[in-house]
Amino acid sequence: MKAILVGIWNRDVSRESARESIKELEDLVEAVGGESLGYILQNRSRPDARFYVGAGRAEELRDISRGTGADTIVFDDPLTPSQIRNLEKLTGKTVLDRTDLVIEIFRRRAKSREAKLQVELARLVHELPRLYGRGKVLSRLGGGVGTRGPGEQEAELRRRSIRHRIYRIRRELEEIKRMRRHQRRRREEEGVVRVAIVGYTNAGKSTLLKALTGRETFTANMPFATLDTKTSARPVGGGLRLLFTDTVGFIRKLPPELIESFKATLEEVTTADILLHVVDVSDDRWLDLIHTVKDILRELSAADKPVIYVLNKVDRIVSSEEEIDHLPHLAFVEGRGVIVSARRRWGLENLLEELRKLAEEDVLGASVGRAST
Repeated sequence: MKAILVGIWNRDVSRESARESIKELEDLVEAVGGESLGYILQNRSRPDARFYVGAGRAEELRDISRGTGADTIVFDDPLTPSQIRNLEKLTGKTVLDRTDLVIEIFRRRAKSREAKLQVELARLVHELPRLYGRGKVLSRLGGGVGTRGPGEQEAELRRRSIRHRIYRIRRELEEIKRMRRHQRRRREEEGVVRVAIVGYTNAGKSTLLKALTGRETFTANMPFATLDTKTSARPVGGGLRLLFTDTVGFIRKLPPELIESFKATLEEVTTADILLHVVDVSDDRWLDLIHTVKDILRELSAADKPVIYVLNKVDRIVSSEEEIDHLPHLAFVEGRGVIVSARRRWGLENLLEELRKLAEEDVLGASVGRAST
Protein backbone atom coordinates (compact mmCIF):
# COMPACT_ATOMS: atom_id res chain seq x y z
CA MET A 1 0.00 0.00 0.00
CA LYS A 2 1.34 3.40 -1.04
CA ALA A 3 -0.75 6.06 0.62
CA ILE A 4 -1.48 9.77 0.62
CA LEU A 5 -2.72 10.96 4.04
CA VAL A 6 -5.42 13.60 4.48
CA GLY A 7 -6.62 15.65 7.46
CA ILE A 8 -8.24 18.97 8.32
CA TRP A 9 -7.64 21.67 10.91
CA ASN A 10 -9.81 24.52 12.17
CA ARG A 11 -10.61 26.54 15.28
CA ASP A 12 -11.19 23.39 17.30
CA VAL A 13 -8.12 21.52 15.99
CA SER A 14 -4.92 23.54 15.55
CA ARG A 15 -2.63 23.01 12.58
CA GLU A 16 0.09 21.69 14.90
CA SER A 17 -2.30 19.20 16.52
CA ALA A 18 -3.49 18.09 13.09
CA ARG A 19 0.12 17.51 12.02
CA GLU A 20 0.79 15.40 15.11
CA SER A 21 -2.31 13.34 14.37
CA ILE A 22 -1.16 12.85 10.77
CA LYS A 23 2.24 11.69 12.05
CA GLU A 24 0.46 9.07 14.15
CA LEU A 25 -1.60 8.10 11.10
CA GLU A 26 1.68 7.59 9.25
CA ASP A 27 2.78 5.19 12.00
CA LEU A 28 -0.49 3.28 11.59
CA VAL A 29 0.06 3.00 7.83
CA GLU A 30 3.55 1.61 8.43
CA ALA A 31 2.13 -0.82 11.01
CA VAL A 32 0.02 -2.49 8.27
CA GLY A 33 3.05 -2.68 5.98
CA GLY A 34 2.20 0.43 3.96
CA GLU A 35 4.24 3.45 2.91
CA SER A 36 3.22 7.08 3.34
CA LEU A 37 4.13 9.18 0.30
CA GLY A 38 3.00 12.49 1.82
CA TYR A 39 0.07 14.27 3.39
CA ILE A 40 -2.41 17.07 2.76
CA LEU A 41 -3.96 19.25 5.46
CA GLN A 42 -6.86 21.57 4.68
CA ASN A 43 -8.24 24.39 6.80
CA ARG A 44 -12.00 23.80 6.95
CA SER A 45 -14.55 24.73 9.56
CA ARG A 46 -16.18 21.31 9.07
CA PRO A 47 -15.77 18.34 6.72
CA ASP A 48 -17.39 18.55 3.31
CA ALA A 49 -20.46 16.32 3.04
CA ARG A 50 -19.43 14.92 -0.36
CA PHE A 51 -15.65 14.54 -0.18
CA TYR A 52 -14.63 15.37 3.43
CA VAL A 53 -12.25 17.92 1.85
CA GLY A 54 -13.52 20.48 -0.64
CA ALA A 55 -14.25 19.50 -4.24
CA GLY A 56 -11.16 21.31 -5.50
CA ARG A 57 -8.91 19.61 -2.99
CA ALA A 58 -10.49 16.23 -3.87
CA GLU A 59 -9.53 16.78 -7.51
CA GLU A 60 -6.04 17.71 -6.33
CA LEU A 61 -5.91 14.42 -4.43
CA ARG A 62 -6.80 12.59 -7.63
CA ASP A 63 -3.96 14.28 -9.51
CA ILE A 64 -1.41 13.83 -6.71
CA SER A 65 -2.22 10.16 -6.25
CA ARG A 66 -1.81 9.56 -9.97
CA GLY A 67 1.43 11.50 -10.12
CA THR A 68 3.01 9.78 -7.12
CA GLY A 69 1.80 6.28 -7.90
CA ALA A 70 -0.27 6.08 -4.72
CA ASP A 71 -2.88 3.34 -4.67
CA THR A 72 -4.61 4.37 -1.42
CA ILE A 73 -5.83 7.58 0.20
CA VAL A 74 -6.15 7.49 3.99
CA PHE A 75 -8.19 10.04 5.95
CA ASP A 76 -7.50 10.91 9.57
CA ASP A 77 -11.18 10.98 10.57
CA PRO A 78 -14.13 8.63 10.04
CA LEU A 79 -15.72 8.84 6.60
CA THR A 80 -19.35 8.24 5.69
CA PRO A 81 -20.26 5.59 3.10
CA SER A 82 -21.19 8.30 0.59
CA GLN A 83 -17.88 10.12 1.11
CA ILE A 84 -15.96 6.90 0.46
CA ARG A 85 -18.06 6.18 -2.63
CA ASN A 86 -17.61 9.69 -4.03
CA LEU A 87 -13.88 9.78 -3.35
CA GLU A 88 -13.19 6.38 -4.87
CA LYS A 89 -15.25 7.25 -7.95
CA LEU A 90 -13.37 10.53 -8.40
CA THR A 91 -9.84 9.32 -7.69
CA GLY A 92 -9.98 5.70 -8.80
CA LYS A 93 -8.07 4.79 -5.60
CA THR A 94 -8.88 2.77 -2.48
CA VAL A 95 -10.11 5.12 0.26
CA LEU A 96 -9.69 4.25 3.94
CA ASP A 97 -10.04 6.12 7.21
CA ARG A 98 -8.20 5.92 10.53
CA THR A 99 -10.64 3.36 11.92
CA ASP A 100 -10.01 1.03 8.97
CA LEU A 101 -6.28 1.06 9.75
CA VAL A 102 -6.66 0.51 13.49
CA ILE A 103 -9.03 -2.40 13.02
CA GLU A 104 -6.71 -3.93 10.40
CA ILE A 105 -3.77 -3.71 12.81
CA PHE A 106 -5.86 -5.30 15.54
CA ARG A 107 -6.97 -8.06 13.17
CA ARG A 108 -3.35 -8.94 12.36
CA ARG A 109 -2.08 -8.80 15.94
CA ALA A 110 -4.89 -10.55 17.82
CA LYS A 111 -3.84 -13.93 19.17
CA SER A 112 -6.27 -15.10 21.86
CA ARG A 113 -9.86 -16.16 21.23
CA GLU A 114 -11.13 -13.13 23.16
CA ALA A 115 -9.01 -10.61 21.24
CA LYS A 116 -10.05 -12.12 17.90
CA LEU A 117 -13.71 -11.88 18.87
CA GLN A 118 -13.29 -8.27 19.93
CA VAL A 119 -11.58 -7.33 16.68
CA GLU A 120 -14.18 -9.13 14.59
CA LEU A 121 -16.97 -7.33 16.41
CA ALA A 122 -15.31 -3.94 15.90
CA ARG A 123 -14.81 -4.68 12.21
CA LEU A 124 -18.42 -5.77 11.66
CA VAL A 125 -19.92 -2.85 13.58
CA HIS A 126 -17.74 -0.44 11.59
CA GLU A 127 -18.54 -1.97 8.22
CA LEU A 128 -22.27 -2.70 8.54
CA PRO A 129 -23.46 0.85 7.71
CA ARG A 130 -21.16 0.91 4.68
CA LEU A 131 -22.97 -1.98 3.02
CA TYR A 132 -25.97 0.20 2.19
CA GLY A 133 -25.70 1.16 -1.45
CA ARG A 134 -22.04 0.12 -1.71
CA GLY A 135 -21.33 -3.43 -2.77
CA LYS A 136 -17.61 -2.92 -3.23
CA VAL A 137 -17.11 -2.54 0.50
CA LEU A 138 -18.10 -6.16 0.99
CA SER A 139 -14.49 -7.07 0.30
CA ARG A 140 -13.38 -5.34 3.48
CA LEU A 141 -15.42 -7.85 5.43
CA GLY A 142 -13.37 -10.63 3.86
CA GLY A 143 -10.32 -9.48 5.81
CA GLY A 144 -7.69 -7.14 4.52
CA VAL A 145 -6.99 -3.58 3.50
CA GLY A 146 -7.26 -2.79 -0.18
CA THR A 147 -8.98 -5.94 -1.47
CA ARG A 148 -12.09 -6.20 -3.63
CA GLY A 149 -15.26 -8.23 -3.17
CA PRO A 150 -18.30 -9.88 -4.70
CA GLY A 151 -20.57 -6.87 -5.31
CA GLU A 152 -23.77 -5.14 -4.36
CA GLN A 153 -26.11 -8.02 -5.25
CA GLU A 154 -25.15 -9.87 -2.09
CA ALA A 155 -25.52 -6.87 0.21
CA GLU A 156 -28.83 -7.79 1.80
CA LEU A 157 -27.81 -11.38 2.53
CA ARG A 158 -24.53 -10.18 3.98
CA ARG A 159 -26.29 -7.62 6.19
CA ARG A 160 -28.45 -10.35 7.71
CA SER A 161 -25.45 -12.62 8.20
CA ILE A 162 -23.41 -9.84 9.78
CA ARG A 163 -26.17 -8.81 12.20
CA HIS A 164 -26.53 -12.45 13.28
CA ARG A 165 -22.77 -12.77 13.74
CA ILE A 166 -22.64 -9.55 15.79
CA TYR A 167 -25.34 -10.96 18.08
CA ARG A 168 -23.43 -14.22 18.59
CA ILE A 169 -20.13 -12.47 19.27
CA ARG A 170 -21.70 -10.19 21.86
CA ARG A 171 -23.21 -13.19 23.64
CA GLU A 172 -19.84 -14.92 23.71
CA LEU A 173 -18.10 -11.79 25.02
CA GLU A 174 -20.76 -11.46 27.72
CA GLU A 175 -19.89 -14.98 28.84
CA ILE A 176 -16.22 -14.00 29.00
CA LYS A 177 -17.15 -10.97 31.11
CA ARG A 178 -19.20 -13.23 33.42
CA MET A 179 -16.19 -15.50 33.91
CA ARG A 180 -13.97 -12.48 34.61
CA ARG A 181 -16.38 -11.23 37.28
CA HIS A 182 -16.29 -14.64 38.95
CA GLN A 183 -12.48 -14.63 38.90
CA ARG A 184 -12.40 -11.11 40.36
CA ARG A 185 -14.70 -12.09 43.23
CA ARG A 186 -12.33 -14.93 44.12
CA ARG A 187 -9.35 -12.55 44.05
CA GLU A 188 -11.17 -10.05 46.27
CA GLU A 189 -11.78 -12.79 48.83
CA GLU A 190 -8.05 -13.54 48.77
CA GLY A 191 -7.12 -9.90 49.44
CA VAL A 192 -5.46 -9.26 46.08
CA VAL A 193 -5.05 -5.65 44.90
CA ARG A 194 -5.72 -5.25 41.17
CA VAL A 195 -3.44 -2.93 39.21
CA ALA A 196 -4.26 -2.06 35.58
CA ILE A 197 -1.41 -0.79 33.41
CA VAL A 198 -2.76 1.85 31.02
CA GLY A 199 -1.22 4.39 28.70
CA TYR A 200 -0.71 5.61 25.18
CA THR A 201 0.27 2.97 22.67
CA ASN A 202 4.02 2.26 22.55
CA ALA A 203 4.61 3.84 25.97
CA GLY A 204 6.27 0.66 27.27
CA LYS A 205 3.42 -0.99 29.17
CA SER A 206 4.32 -4.56 28.21
CA THR A 207 7.99 -3.94 28.99
CA LEU A 208 6.98 -2.65 32.42
CA LEU A 209 4.81 -5.72 33.08
CA LYS A 210 7.74 -7.96 32.21
CA ALA A 211 10.10 -5.94 34.44
CA LEU A 212 7.71 -6.03 37.42
CA THR A 213 6.59 -9.66 37.22
CA GLY A 214 9.10 -11.48 35.03
CA ARG A 215 6.36 -12.55 32.65
CA GLU A 216 7.58 -12.92 29.08
CA THR A 217 5.61 -10.75 26.67
CA PHE A 218 6.09 -9.52 23.13
CA THR A 219 7.46 -5.97 22.94
CA ALA A 220 8.26 -3.84 19.89
CA ASN A 221 8.60 -0.19 18.91
CA MET A 222 5.31 -0.01 17.04
CA PRO A 223 1.65 0.84 17.70
CA PHE A 224 -0.38 -1.93 19.36
CA ALA A 225 2.54 -4.36 19.57
CA THR A 226 0.35 -6.62 21.69
CA LEU A 227 -3.43 -6.77 22.01
CA ASP A 228 -4.11 -9.63 24.40
CA THR A 229 -4.70 -8.80 28.04
CA LYS A 230 -1.95 -10.28 30.23
CA THR A 231 -2.20 -10.68 34.00
CA SER A 232 0.56 -11.57 36.47
CA ALA A 233 0.86 -11.41 40.26
CA ARG A 234 3.69 -10.19 42.47
CA PRO A 235 3.97 -10.20 46.29
CA VAL A 236 5.30 -6.95 47.77
CA GLY A 237 5.59 -7.84 51.46
CA GLY A 238 3.25 -7.84 54.44
CA GLY A 239 1.04 -10.47 52.83
CA LEU A 240 0.10 -8.04 50.07
CA ARG A 241 -0.18 -9.37 46.51
CA LEU A 242 -0.50 -7.10 43.48
CA LEU A 243 -2.19 -8.46 40.38
CA PHE A 244 -0.94 -6.55 37.32
CA THR A 245 -2.97 -6.47 34.11
CA ASP A 246 -1.61 -5.00 30.88
CA THR A 247 -4.23 -3.39 28.63
CA VAL A 248 -4.43 -2.36 25.00
CA GLY A 249 -2.75 0.97 24.29
CA PHE A 250 -4.75 4.12 23.65
CA ILE A 251 -4.43 6.47 20.68
CA ARG A 252 -5.85 9.82 19.62
CA LYS A 253 -9.32 9.51 18.16
CA LEU A 254 -9.78 5.99 19.50
CA PRO A 255 -12.56 4.58 17.29
CA PRO A 256 -15.81 4.27 19.24
CA GLU A 257 -16.29 0.80 17.76
CA LEU A 258 -13.15 -0.29 19.61
CA ILE A 259 -14.22 1.20 22.93
CA GLU A 260 -17.52 -0.64 22.62
CA SER A 261 -16.04 -3.89 21.33
CA PHE A 262 -13.19 -4.11 23.80
CA LYS A 263 -15.42 -3.83 26.87
CA ALA A 264 -14.29 -7.26 28.05
CA THR A 265 -10.67 -6.10 28.01
CA LEU A 266 -11.18 -2.49 29.08
CA GLU A 267 -13.39 -3.75 31.91
CA GLU A 268 -10.10 -4.58 33.63
CA VAL A 269 -9.52 -0.82 33.76
CA THR A 270 -12.92 0.01 35.20
CA THR A 271 -12.68 -2.68 37.90
CA ALA A 272 -9.03 -2.12 38.88
CA ASP A 273 -8.13 -0.82 42.34
CA ILE A 274 -5.13 1.18 41.07
CA LEU A 275 -4.10 2.46 37.64
CA LEU A 276 -0.47 2.65 36.52
CA HIS A 277 -0.51 5.34 33.84
CA VAL A 278 2.62 4.67 31.79
CA VAL A 279 4.03 7.64 29.85
CA ASP A 280 6.86 7.75 27.30
CA VAL A 281 8.65 10.72 28.83
CA SER A 282 11.13 10.81 25.94
CA ASP A 283 8.29 11.87 23.60
CA ASP A 284 8.12 15.66 23.26
CA ARG A 285 4.31 15.40 23.40
CA TRP A 286 4.22 13.45 26.66
CA LEU A 287 2.09 15.97 28.55
CA ASP A 288 -0.46 16.11 25.72
CA LEU A 289 -0.58 12.32 25.58
CA ILE A 290 -1.33 12.19 29.31
CA HIS A 291 -4.41 14.32 28.65
CA THR A 292 -5.44 12.08 25.74
CA VAL A 293 -5.34 8.99 27.98
CA LYS A 294 -7.19 10.82 30.76
CA ASP A 295 -9.95 11.74 28.30
CA ILE A 296 -10.38 8.08 27.34
CA LEU A 297 -10.40 7.05 31.00
CA ARG A 298 -13.24 9.51 31.54
CA GLU A 299 -15.13 7.84 28.69
CA LEU A 300 -14.64 4.54 30.51
CA SER A 301 -15.81 6.06 33.83
CA ALA A 302 -12.39 5.26 35.33
CA ALA A 303 -10.98 8.76 35.78
CA ASP A 304 -11.54 8.83 39.56
CA LYS A 305 -9.41 5.79 40.38
CA PRO A 306 -6.12 6.05 42.33
CA VAL A 307 -3.33 6.64 39.80
CA ILE A 308 0.45 6.46 39.80
CA TYR A 309 2.07 8.12 36.80
CA VAL A 310 5.00 6.04 35.57
CA LEU A 311 7.27 8.28 33.50
CA ASN A 312 9.02 5.63 31.43
CA LYS A 313 11.91 5.46 28.93
CA VAL A 314 14.02 7.88 30.96
CA ASP A 315 17.12 6.06 29.66
CA ARG A 316 16.58 8.00 26.44
CA ILE A 317 17.05 11.25 28.37
CA VAL A 318 19.79 10.49 30.92
CA SER A 319 22.70 8.07 30.88
CA SER A 320 22.53 6.76 34.47
CA GLU A 321 19.93 5.97 37.14
CA GLU A 322 21.54 8.47 39.52
CA GLU A 323 20.57 11.36 37.23
CA ILE A 324 16.83 10.63 37.63
CA ASP A 325 16.65 12.58 40.89
CA HIS A 326 17.67 15.77 39.07
CA LEU A 327 14.91 15.63 36.45
CA PRO A 328 12.02 18.13 36.78
CA HIS A 329 9.33 16.05 35.09
CA LEU A 330 7.41 15.01 38.23
CA ALA A 331 6.66 18.68 38.93
CA PHE A 332 4.35 18.69 35.89
CA VAL A 333 2.31 15.68 37.04
CA GLU A 334 -0.62 15.93 39.44
CA GLY A 335 -0.56 13.32 42.19
CA ARG A 336 1.80 10.39 42.62
CA GLY A 337 4.52 9.80 40.07
CA VAL A 338 7.70 7.79 39.58
CA ILE A 339 10.39 8.11 36.90
CA VAL A 340 11.62 4.76 35.57
CA SER A 341 13.25 2.91 32.74
CA ALA A 342 11.42 -0.39 32.45
CA ARG A 343 13.96 -1.60 29.90
CA ARG A 344 16.93 -0.98 32.23
CA ARG A 345 14.93 -1.62 35.42
CA TRP A 346 15.73 1.83 36.81
CA GLY A 347 13.38 3.13 39.48
CA LEU A 348 11.35 -0.07 39.83
CA GLU A 349 11.91 -0.35 43.59
CA ASN A 350 10.57 3.20 44.01
CA LEU A 351 7.54 2.26 41.93
CA LEU A 352 6.83 -0.86 43.99
CA GLU A 353 7.14 1.15 47.20
CA GLU A 354 4.65 3.74 45.90
CA LEU A 355 2.30 0.92 44.92
CA ARG A 356 2.58 -0.69 48.34
CA LYS A 357 1.81 2.61 50.10
CA LEU A 358 -1.13 3.39 47.84
CA ALA A 359 -2.54 -0.12 48.19
CA GLU A 360 -2.33 -0.03 52.00
CA GLU A 361 -3.64 3.54 52.36
CA ASP A 362 -6.30 3.89 49.66
CA VAL A 363 -7.34 0.35 48.74
CA LEU A 364 -6.97 -1.92 51.74
CA GLY A 365 -7.69 0.94 54.12
CA ALA A 366 -10.91 1.72 52.28
CA SER A 367 -11.88 -1.96 52.34
CA VAL A 368 -11.36 -2.11 56.10
CA GLY A 369 -13.40 1.04 56.49
CA ARG A 370 -16.29 -0.40 54.47
CA ALA A 371 -16.18 -3.68 56.40
CA SER A 372 -16.44 -1.88 59.75
CA THR A 373 -19.51 0.15 58.80
